[in-house]
Amino acid sequence: MKIYKLAQNFEMIPQDPQAPTDPNVQLQNLQNAQSALQYFGEVMSASEGIMASLRGLEDTLGVGDIGLRSNFTEMIKAAVQQTPAFNLLAHMNLISSVDNLLSQNELNNVSTLISTNISSMSSQYSTSNSMPQM
Repeated sequence: MKIYKLAQNFEMIPQDPQAPTDPNVQLQNLQNAQSALQYFGEVMSASEGIMASLRGLEDTLGVGDIGLRSNFTEMIKAAVQQTPAFNLLAHMNLISSVDNLLSQNELNNVSTLISTNISSMSSQYSTSNSMPQM
């Protein structure tokens, strides 16, 4: 199977609905989805750092929860929904909402699903293309 790495812009590569399914395109889309998950892992990690800082600020002020963290969470959700990476994962039906991306457990589940699909495609392709030796 030949794999051509296209620009990493988190866009789904369309397939011609009139033509047979191209496993190379499917594989590239799954690899793009893996990159999108890595991207959201980085977003989540950065967000957790900011949340800890906001919690520390509220503790320093001594006023308790003043809504900074919930406002920040809502802003992150709105921003995430506007990213091409979110659109890719949603278009591939790998996530149902932005909340799925802000949960490490959900990210792990989707990552496992993608890896399983890639492994399955690779083994199917190698089995179907192997010829018996004479």
